[in-house]
Amino acid sequence: MEDKKRTAMAVIIIVVVLAAVLYSFFLNLFGPTPRLELADPDASQSMDPVGEQSGQVGGVVVDVTPQTVQSLIAYLERYESYRRTVTVGYFSDGQPVGTVNAQVWADGGWVRISATLSSGAVEHSVVGDGKLWLWYDNGRSVHTAPAADRTADLAQRLPTYEDVLALDKKDITAAGYEERDGQPCVYVASNSPMGYTERWWISANSGLLVAVETEKDGELVYAMSSRDVVSPLDQTEGVFVLPDGTELYRSEE
Repeated sequence: MEDKKRTAMAVIIIVVVLAAVLYSFFLNLFGPTPRLELADPDASQSMDPVGEQSGQVGGVVVDVTPQTVQSLIAYLERYESYRRTVTVGYFSDGQPVGTVNAQVWADGGWVRISATLSSGAVEHSVVGDGKLWLWYDNGRSVHTAPAADRTADLAQRLPTYEDVLALDKKDITAAGYEERDGQPCVYVASNSPMGYTERWWISANSGLLVAVETEKDGELVYAMSSRDVVSPLDQTEGVFVLPDGTELYRSEE
């Protein structure tokens, strides 16, 4: 019975991933390409992405506003090799109803996620080479599906850059630089047509999404945070391996 439940859950996740593949295709086909907009060199309040005053060495000076923040986010370079811990919480009437704690390893375009769900089940996934492999602790089957650019984020229960870049500028209510958990971040706040308020923090150092908060009618419904980022990834041996011992990827270094 437990295997049937896990199989059903895996099928649902794969259906979601397939939908994301189609969405990503149409977004890339029809969506506009972001353009970096530099600040007026005479602007007195401009800051660079690492929080230094204008005129100092160490960053590209960009005036972060609701009109320019998407271009800045598109400009940021994301760590390609790292490991970190991600925590996602779900809320109802302001009270926690579920949590996902995930260990994440990324290297060479491959991502491995081991996520402990609220039920206690541990879900493992590997994304790379255009494919998704998904299985559970003590499960008998490894499920596979095509993967798109955002599949690894979906497996971590994360929104991603594309969600921010796809925002209508009129829905962006605030933007700037903020410190979050000791990290200098690009901050974005927006209102959705469905009545949700969303806040995003993207590390100016790593380019990774480090925190997200979503509210409905002033109450928290979703929160994500990350910690313990190590880059580059210090070990790939044994990380990108299926339950039968098949090694999908190992760094050449």
